[in-house]
Amino acid sequence: MSLVAKAMMSLTGPLTVNEFEKQCRHPRLAQRRLLRRILEKNQETAFGRKYDFRRLKTFRAFQKSVPISTYEDLKPYIEAQLRGKRGQLTAEKPVLFAMTSGTTGESKYIPVTPESRKAKADLMKVWLSAFYKDHPGILSEKILSVVSPEMETRAPDGTPCGAESGHAYRNIPGLLQSLYACPYEVFEIEDYETRYYTILRIAVAQSLSLIVTVNPSTVLVLCERLAQHTDSLIHDVRVGGLSSRFNVPRRLYKKIEEYVPPNPGRAEELRRAAARHRRRLLPKAIWPKLAAIACWQGGTVGTYLEKLRPYFPKDIPIRDLGYLASEHRGSVPLFDDVDTGVLAIATNVYEFFPADKDRKPRGTELLTVNEVELGKRYFVYVTTLGGLYRYDMNDIVEVAAYFQKTPMIRFVQKGRGIVSFTGEKLSETQVLAAAEEAFRPVKSQSDFIAAVGEMNGHTPHYVFLAEFDKAPGPARLQQIVRALDESLCAHNTEYASKRKSARLDPPVLRIVRRGEFDKYRKRKVGAGRADGQFKILRLTDDAEFAKEFDVVRDVGLKPGRRPRKRAHRRPSR
Repeated sequence: MSLVAKAMMSLTGPLTVNEFEKQCRHPRLAQRRLLRRILEKNQETAFGRKYDFRRLKTFRAFQKSVPISTYEDLKPYIEAQLRGKRGQLTAEKPVLFAMTSGTTGESKYIPVTPESRKAKADLMKVWLSAFYKDHPGILSEKILSVVSPEMETRAPDGTPCGAESGHAYRNIPGLLQSLYACPYEVFEIEDYETRYYTILRIAVAQSLSLIVTVNPSTVLVLCERLAQHTDSLIHDVRVGGLSSRFNVPRRLYKKIEEYVPPNPGRAEELRRAAARHRRRLLPKAIWPKLAAIACWQGGTVGTYLEKLRPYFPKDIPIRDLGYLASEHRGSVPLFDDVDTGVLAIATNVYEFFPADKDRKPRGTELLTVNEVELGKRYFVYVTTLGGLYRYDMNDIVEVAAYFQKTPMIRFVQKGRGIVSFTGEKLSETQVLAAAEEAFRPVKSQSDFIAAVGEMNGHTPHYVFLAEFDKAPGPARLQQIVRALDESLCAHNTEYASKRKSARLDPPVLRIVRRGEFDKYRKRKVGAGRADGQFKILRLTDDAEFAKEFDVVRDVGLKPGRRPRKRAHRRPSR
């Protein structure tokens, strides 16, 4: 372990974790204190004066006075902040507006203040300290972290607008920057393929002990491009520089030039490693000291984890990064290979509403942290140090366990990831479970993209978009469609009822041309979607989404076909 890493952990690790555990013993008290701090500090803001923060002395008074909000509700205040008008949502001036496009629509601008930035950084220290305690090797070599650019544009008042991950990376203290493999400027390369090649060119020349990126799909892209560009990467390491096939802007190349010197000895190591794996570079072969991977594991991205396994040692630990969004950092995972984390009770104020309620809540109905129940699922509403108040995240989380007396939660899905034409209320988790079961017997490589609910004449049905390296024969494809139908029926009794009553037609398997999903991802990233935040709904009723892909053919069952009977199972979690 480097002296820098030792200094960081000895100075911040134990004290940070101990304080966090102490707070977790009294979650209700931590939430009350935090709410009081937020209200007192921001009582003279435009929002604070409107809702009379000065007189709100209890949590109940806060719930009665301040309404549940969405981005559209707060947008006038945020737009005023963007223009430089002070004291709108927070007394502190934002240092960044984190841009997030969500799943559709124009960008949202989430204010990040010095206080909210520090609070998130403190949570990251807790996460890293606990991680290091379990795996000291993670800081023995370099860290490869992939982030999105800090600045995509500037607000009218000059404040940066972009990704908070890039903002945090760029503001890493100088002493700690030496722990990271890549300079920040790499992430400012706009071209998708050039950016990933440059990241790999720099990384393959070094020894890594930890890979950190929010979305596991990013890790998968790195693995695939590593194998794809094996010969070019080895050549570039041998002679120095970057392949002329990838055009890095001169301004940025000057910043990264020192990271790509010639290294014939390392090139020979890479050549031998590739020779042992059918002339392909694999992470497990070129980074033998890699101690762990850190990325999301739950929700709709969890399906990527199995795709990562062939590239890494079988026993490599994976630590979740937690419930994390532009709006807030919601949890701190403390254990390997699980998608749960301890609720961030001292950083954000949380309220909840049962996910099984088929209506929107009234403001006074939201539950506090001490009122949620083990095993139950809830919609999340958050009040932050950055100026969001009772903000509807449209996220569903599940209370999976407790740490001390604080709930440990897992992200389940976006609330909007539910489609219902005739009352079936099909969810993303049910679609993912059905796809996993239906595609499991397929011998050739297959990738499920998404299910699209659409009208088939006057009757709705679900279209499953998928890619194949080599599409199976007609009989096998028909078998996949039947399996999709039967699995959806098993996971969702309402779906089964609607299928049986012919209110839903059977699903359709839509085979898209190989590489279409990668092209889709490139288009979205190229259009400004932050790569680290790139997420795709695995279930949507937006018929336009299916038009994004070049279709080979549809495979379906006759509309009048009834689903086979199958034993009902509880929805997969």
